[in-house]
Amino acid sequence: MNAPTKRQLAARHVRRLRTMRKQLLEMSTQWEDLDQFCVNRLEELADNVQSGAADLADDAKCVGEVL
Repeated sequence: MNAPTKRQLAARHVRRLRTMRKQLLEMSTQWEDLDQFCVNRLEELADNVQSGAADLADDAKCVGEVL
């Protein structure tokens, strides 16, 4: 079995990170009426995950591989 290319690996990880972001935002809505700190922290984590996904996609593009 061949190892995945950088493009394939980045695409897989970007999809997975977007799923994680969606789950974090769902968790944050469950805390809406209970604890604003938890809402804020989960939203911050979701933002960080989104930023990481964008960085992975950008990195793959920088080496000439388009996602």
